[in-house]
Amino acid sequence: MRLTLLHTSDIHSRLVPYDFTPLKTDQDLELIPEAGPFGGATRIGSILKRERAKGDRVLHLDSGDCFQGAPIFNVNTGEAEFRFLSEARLDAAVVGNHEFDAGALNFVQKARNFANFPLLAANYYWDDPKTTGTNGASMVTSPYTIRTVKGLRVGVIGMANISSLNSIVEGGNSLQVTPLEQNEAARGYVELLRPVTDLIVVVSHLGLHEDQDLIQGYEAYYEYGRAKPYINRSRDAWKVLEWFGPEGNDKSVVRVHIAGVTGLDVIMGGHLHVVLNPPQLVTDPAGRKVVLSHSGAFAKYVGRLELVVKMPNQRGEAEGAEVVSQDYHAFPVDGLWCNEAMRKLRFDDDIFWDPGEFINAPGVREAIAECGKQEDAQTTDLLIPYLLGMDVKLQLTSIFSYAPLDVQRRNNSNGGDSPLGNIAADSMRKRNRVEAEMALTNSLGIRDNLYAGVVTQEAMFNVFPFENTINIMYLSGVEMQEMFDFVTERSAERGCVSQAQISGARFTMDCAQVQLNDLRVACTPATVATDCPQENREGHAPWQCLEDTAGSRCWAHPGIDIEINGRPLDTNGTYKVAVNDYIAKGGSGFTVLKRNTTRIETGISLRDSLIGYMQGFCNCDDLLNGEETSSNGTRCGSLVDGQWTVDEKTLNSCKVSKAFEEALDKTVGSCSCRDLLKVTDDPKEQPAAMARCGLPDTTKQAAVEQCALPQGPFTGRCTCRDLLTGNNPTCGNVTSQLRSFCEKPTAMPIASAIEDGRIGRKVK
Repeated sequence: MRLTLLHTSDIHSRLVPYDFTPLKTDQDLELIPEAGPFGGATRIGSILKRERAKGDRVLHLDSGDCFQGAPIFNVNTGEAEFRFLSEARLDAAVVGNHEFDAGALNFVQKARNFANFPLLAANYYWDDPKTTGTNGASMVTSPYTIRTVKGLRVGVIGMANISSLNSIVEGGNSLQVTPLEQNEAARGYVELLRPVTDLIVVVSHLGLHEDQDLIQGYEAYYEYGRAKPYINRSRDAWKVLEWFGPEGNDKSVVRVHIAGVTGLDVIMGGHLHVVLNPPQLVTDPAGRKVVLSHSGAFAKYVGRLELVVKMPNQRGEAEGAEVVSQDYHAFPVDGLWCNEAMRKLRFDDDIFWDPGEFINAPGVREAIAECGKQEDAQTTDLLIPYLLGMDVKLQLTSIFSYAPLDVQRRNNSNGGDSPLGNIAADSMRKRNRVEAEMALTNSLGIRDNLYAGVVTQEAMFNVFPFENTINIMYLSGVEMQEMFDFVTERSAERGCVSQAQISGARFTMDCAQVQLNDLRVACTPATVATDCPQENREGHAPWQCLEDTAGSRCWAHPGIDIEINGRPLDTNGTYKVAVNDYIAKGGSGFTVLKRNTTRIETGISLRDSLIGYMQGFCNCDDLLNGEETSSNGTRCGSLVDGQWTVDEKTLNSCKVSKAFEEALDKTVGSCSCRDLLKVTDDPKEQPAAMARCGLPDTTKQAAVEQCALPQGPFTGRCTCRDLLTGNNPTCGNVTSQLRSFCEKPTAMPIASAIEDGRIGRKVK
């Protein structure tokens, strides 16, 4: 028999279509760059209904993190997301870490009121709900659910996120939950469910590597006394690989291999925002193949996993059913979600499309319009009240800057500082009422790029979806060193890609030293020079003999070459530092900040700080006229090797805007081209309007053609020429502010930023 598993994951509140620049990995999965905006609940709802109608036995599972990431969450804190998934007839979801971003009590309230599907977390042990002050999460979650689909009994186990729990608890958002070891939690529920189900599916928010560990096992460190019951048991025993301390002593630390879980059939995973196409087939300890599938994030895809299931010949003959074959497809959620023929045309290997060319191919715009008509009406009705509320409260379409190019949140060249991270940290440090010596914010708090085109309030909510604020702290030089050491250590765990963005400082992450520190070479303070490795030490910090709970070991500072405003770090000094409130309270492991008692809450939003900072940037008139500063005194360009420079791509973009503006000023008859574009399209009123321009026998279209308008700036969805002439439906909703930008693009502040090497790396 067949079973279809529909899969969504990490929707992150992207219920409304949004703009971004698809990466090559997205295009390899056939997301069409010209068919934006992307995502959206109305499209997902239609895809889910379409696939349910096509399947015989169908389950829809979600791998968590439906909360947080778009303005609809900031206003409604999860109500819209749970209502959408409920109306989409979701069969089960695992609890994601971002479900707690507005607090555990908010999660419980929204789940109780708006989620009519099971929320699963088998590896969470909640505090007793009868205890005074508990959040009640145990009452709205369960470890598993069983779904019977036309005679096929499917057990679904939820494996919630553990890797982010430390950050959530340290951030002052206690969940009142004890995380359980993932493999043993899953093993226990497999043993419970296997006798009464045919298939067992795990819906997971652990992450890809943890999903693999669930099947194959993994290594971990435990006190022997705690691990002993699992080491000495007869089945699925943990294997001791190494002792740290006397063998057999309960207080000794042991490195163990925790056995993988036998009996799983499928894992539908999330958290890392990846797509596995095709799914991985991972071998469990019994030699069975387990299907491991991930379906991406941000509402860009809906996954469909088709399974062929072989049932046992008779009851009791085998341990349930067996997956004998599988087929996976990720449906891209773009403007052509309903038209596979157009998608095949776009990705035809025999046709080469220049960027932006496909949208002008015959039938493409008509196909996008037709797909728009097929978007789910029930979901549209659900969302309308929320959309109207956002328009009133947030003014998402307001424009405050223009980005000629994407401003990246990540450093794609060497993993150091990023363009968007630099100006975000600069805005914190330089903000009125802050004016700190340096600023630091966690890289993962910046959730999206600024994409080429007009920069709107909505785009800034995508960059900073969390309601983080600027905090001022006074750190000693020793604490500063510890903070930079921690940033380096955390970054080393993630490929030496910087996990913080800074302003007013420069330093080098010595990731190679982190690896050397982890070797735990034994030493004594008196003989550190001979105990610790001395080869190839140039550029590294000097060795120390550091004493901790496991004895003395060779250790050196991994954060090196630290400068604050051009001066070496003074370990005896005190520094005024701007950080966000999340890490100030210990989030992301910043215990050095949590310990400090000088925290001052400014109440200034990181989002508002960056908006205000960018509004002061130079505009194209400033740049083309060679001005050194904008009207409010902000320097034009970026500081490179001590010189303020403007990159050529930004200047060329400004020249395009200037040429377009001059074309608008051109006169045809007695009217400017700008005025001609505003002439009514009503055939009854148009002749009189053209006569007033001294063109009584000319149509508006003919007059506009005489203007010979160039394409002009790209707004993010279309060019200004298309927008002002109304020739391109993909321009979307044209607001008065957007039209004003296209009529005078050189007056808009230019959002540009670069990597300037303020964070270096050392990996050898």
